[in-house]
Amino acid sequence: MSQIAFNTKVETPEGPFTIKTVLKSPTAVMTRTDDGRVRFAMSEPGEVTEGQKVLAIALDNGKSFRVGPDQVVFKKGMEPVAAKDLAVGDRLESVFAFPAGYTYKTDGGDEVESDGTVGVTKISDGGEAEVHALSVPMTGRFAFSCGVLGVA
Repeated sequence: MSQIAFNTKVETPEGPFTIKTVLKSPTAVMTRTDDGRVRFAMSEPGEVTEGQKVLAIALDNGKSFRVGPDQVVFKKGMEPVAAKDLAVGDRLESVFAFPAGYTYKTDGGDEVESDGTVGVTKISDGGEAEVHALSVPMTGRFAFSCGVLGVA
């Protein structure tokens, strides 16, 4: 079951919305199918739990997200891992990264070959938050607005 802090954003057709907003009514969220296609699918609200400890996870794309320690995300290769088991340097599946093998130039002019992921740069205590569960029946996955793919 997902554990998303109330103010953490997920991706929708209208742009990033907080999970609290998304779960007020059935809303389409970004997902990735088993064959790797990124698309939108309808979500369903789940349980809300107040006063839960959360982790703040910062990424090398400059973005971050807050989740409960048992929220599952995907490491490179679609390996599921609980947030509490992440480590700095882990590479996470991203719906926004360049495809693996694609070479691009950074703003500084350096050429970099993408591995299709984003890296974890910091994991810290995110305090306590109202935590929301989300269901995406079509795929069981959703995209945080930072690009990371999570288990619904």
